[in-house]
Amino acid sequence: MLIFNIFTLTFLCLSILLGIMHTRHKKILEQLQRTGFVSFSEAAKYAGVTEMTIRRDVRLLAERHLVMAVKNGMIPHPAGYEPENSALLLNPEKFALAEALYNEIMPAKTLFLSSGFTVLAFAKILATRSSPKVTVITNSLAAAAALFRTRHKVLLLGGELRQESMDLKGDMANSNIQSCRVDCLISGCDAASPDFGFYTTDPELSRLERSSIAIADKVAIITESDKFQRKGKVCFAVPGEVDLLVTDKKIDPGALSILSSAGVKVATV
Repeated sequence: MLIFNIFTLTFLCLSILLGIMHTRHKKILEQLQRTGFVSFSEAAKYAGVTEMTIRRDVRLLAERHLVMAVKNGMIPHPAGYEPENSALLLNPEKFALAEALYNEIMPAKTLFLSSGFTVLAFAKILATRSSPKVTVITNSLAAAAALFRTRHKVLLLGGELRQESMDLKGDMANSNIQSCRVDCLISGCDAASPDFGFYTTDPELSRLERSSIAIADKVAIITESDKFQRKGKVCFAVPGEVDLLVTDKKIDPGALSILSSAGVKVATV
């Protein structure tokens, strides 16, 4: 599991600046630095206190922007989790797709946001719009950060951090998602085929995508049309499982016809 080394200095500096941090709080942060996720029960055992005490500690640490509570535990605060290359990859084309998706699916009361830059663009659009409060479940720390301090309620799944991006995956994420239900899943993809479906490069992430499809009343894929020129590794959704595809107008007319025949509504920008 990837350790949050990039946050170590931040944690220590803030601890020094605060000067009054409880020894137990320091122990929690030290444990969090090593693992990236700490359950309430683990923290309670480590600190020798009750889970109720740990939950109070987490609320205090969250107010200082040191941690964020997720289901059954905590992670480092996500405010600084946006990928370093987001300024380059979050281009106007992605925001145009995100805007079109917003117009297609909103209003919605509950959403699951998957990983990827186009999904992140949607999270940023959602953060700036005057829609009613939405409950957002996500495995993307970047999407959670984009919605931080908005009126929307954000639930992070917990789990193992991917090596390639600031997204959570693994058994814990798959287990936690089982108890959820959402109006719409919003997902990107690494590759796509009009005949066979939508792909990711990570088999474990594919498991989570499959689980998220199972809890969603509606499935929306948001991606650029050039993904249909790429070869996929692991298919997480066949066309018949997808209700809506938002892509650009460069999509091949043949692909558009095949997807429409499979029952996929295709919105182009």
